[in-house]
Amino acid sequence: MPNDRNQGGFEDLFEPFELEEYPTDAEPGGELVPLEPAAPVLQEATPTVRCPSCGVLNPAHNRHCEECGARLSQSPLPVAPPPMIRSTPGGRALGILFGVVMIVALFALFLNIFRGGGEDTTAAPTTTLATSSTVPTVIQTELQAASVEASSSLPSFEADQLIDGDPTTYWNDDSQRGVGATLTFTFAQPVAIGEMELQNITEDGPFRRNFRIKDFQVTVDDLAIELPYTMPDSNEPFRVPLKTLETRRLTLTVLDTYPGEPVGDQPSFIELALAEVRFFGTVSR
Repeated sequence: MPNDRNQGGFEDLFEPFELEEYPTDAEPGGELVPLEPAAPVLQEATPTVRCPSCGVLNPAHNRHCEECGARLSQSPLPVAPPPMIRSTPGGRALGILFGVVMIVALFALFLNIFRGGGEDTTAAPTTTLATSSTVPTVIQTELQAASVEASSSLPSFEADQLIDGDPTTYWNDDSQRGVGATLTFTFAQPVAIGEMELQNITEDGPFRRNFRIKDFQVTVDDLAIELPYTMPDSNEPFRVPLKTLETRRLTLTVLDTYPGEPVGDQPSFIELALAEVRFFGTVSR
């Protein structure tokens, strides 16, 4: 088979070209004009922000620096809304129970009000000795002694001034310092004495110049006991409880006294003084 490469017809199959030549456009005159190079495409500049910590430029949309991680924007970060409170089955049950209890309590309150409307509440109030609601009430009144006798008295300062209701008059014992002096009160009918009140001289000068009762005891004819008491050194009324049953006679015996003292240029007295004695209780039947 003949070698076609040695023949001229094989080379005619390929068109020669130059790599160094630029493409050209033919103009009507037959001359070639070189093409102008295309203008470069300009990219739009991306906004940046400088890191306040390290100074590196970062894209403006970044929240933190790509170099050091510092925060770029000073505006507050968005805060997530608080989670919604959801009631649990146990909480709902407690709420229902509380509502039921309140309804029952209100119903009971209204029921008691309606029931209590027909009760008689017009009973008159009374002054009683009882401190417990289970003890029968006892109305106390002032009891007037029919007479009083003293173991001794100074002239014009007799014992009957103890029951005259006038605190400006008083009794003086004729013995020295009053220790052992007695006062016996008699009642016209049996009485249940709840309290006894002793009153020293109310005027300050005579009160201090006379001897005053300190310790004393009380005996009554319906109780076989002696009741000891201590009276404060004061010109205020002093009450003591007795709780007798059917007393006709009561005796007060002085066991000790407070001494008299001089007031200014006035000397003290050696006699015992007492202004008033009062009794409170009920008349026995």
